[in-house]
Amino acid sequence: MSLLVKVCGITLPGQAAAIDGMGADFLGFIFAAKSPRNVTPEHVASIPRGKAKRVGVFVEQTAEEVNRIMDSAKLDFAQLHAGQDEAFCRKVGPGRVIKVFWPGRYPGAGPDFPARLPGGEGEDATAAAASALDALRRDMDRFAPLCALMLLDSGTSGGGHGVSLDFSSLAGLDPPRPWLLAGGLSTANASLALARARPSGLDLNSGVEASPGVKDITKVSQAIHIVKSF
Repeated sequence: MSLLVKVCGITLPGQAAAIDGMGADFLGFIFAAKSPRNVTPEHVASIPRGKAKRVGVFVEQTAEEVNRIMDSAKLDFAQLHAGQDEAFCRKVGPGRVIKVFWPGRYPGAGPDFPARLPGGEGEDATAAAASALDALRRDMDRFAPLCALMLLDSGTSGGGHGVSLDFSSLAGLDPPRPWLLAGGLSTANASLALARARPSGLDLNSGVEASPGVKDITKVSQAIHIVKSF
């Protein structure tokens, strides 16, 4: 199966159409008032549809608000980017949820989780990283019946950090759902991310932008080509 590409933080209709035509599988639209990439449901609904599925990124909304926005914006998936719980996922609908996990949240992981696995700074550090990896696996297993896709992001909350996870150590994670890797991805490291982390696809945002919300179409095209030809 071809690897997946999601281009997130889209704001401009013309760029949405262009990126769709390049073969992106998902177009991501951010519904977060504090984000420089924030859009309204009406704006997204006005953008002509192509082949790509449409994803709304949600942070502060209730499940009811997410469902209303999905209906009005004509979205296919809800990317739950604020640690929403199982009940929230059920209300949105498991077939429509992209569940986000931050490996750096897990005790012993550190911001570059799991860079210390399987070696590094002594047995204690390795044991802590292994324990964190196990805890992440358990949470992913717990949410597997409640989502269609999973996404691993850097940092400990939110997104758009422009920082990458440690690719190599993610290779053994084996999530129970198809999963996208996010965080600081660009044409410079896309091939390395795919080779080492072995995700189902990549989620591109700041690494292919000219400015927040404005994509560099050349970089987007190059990144999609890298993923699709991998």
